[in-house]
Amino acid sequence: MIQQLTPLLSLQEQQAIKPISKNNDRKYEGIALEVENSKLRELIGAAFLYDIQKNPENYTNLLEGVEFTDCNGNAVQHRGLKYVLAYLNYASYVTKSFIQDTYTGLKQKNIPESEAVSDGTIKRLQLDAQNIAMSEWAMVKEYIELNSKDYPLFSCSSATKKHFTPRITTIRKTIR
Repeated sequence: MIQQLTPLLSLQEQQAIKPISKNNDRKYEGIALEVENSKLRELIGAAFLYDIQKNPENYTNLLEGVEFTDCNGNAVQHRGLKYVLAYLNYASYVTKSFIQDTYTGLKQKNIPESEAVSDGTIKRLQLDAQNIAMSEWAMVKEYIELNSKDYPLFSCSSATKKHFTPRITTIRKTIR
């Protein structure tokens, strides 16, 4: 039987780092667990993630952030995996929050007092949040690598996958 885990980042912690609408707090746990079990698993490896989920008290410095000495001898700080998760959760949240799954299919509320945000704006918000998360992930990864003896379950092979960022390669101007 698979044990149901709670998210590493509580809704209160999410709200303190990168707030989401309180109207969608019921969706938060599902989104947070999806992000952990897909995106975070890709970054740190399945065995390491599972150990962190089962024993978060053993990973306080990794989850909360800590000051450390980088490879150049400088004192730096990483904000922790919870900070990374908050921005990954937000990136996922902005694409899913307005969609309701009903017995008649996926629906979106549309009321006269509001206007829907364009898909481009949603995509920009998502990419901005992902970029912040991955920037902080680089600091967390450096900390893990410099303290590798403390984190033997960290899977470097899964963490070296390049994060996908779409790029515009050509723009054609049509004259009529």
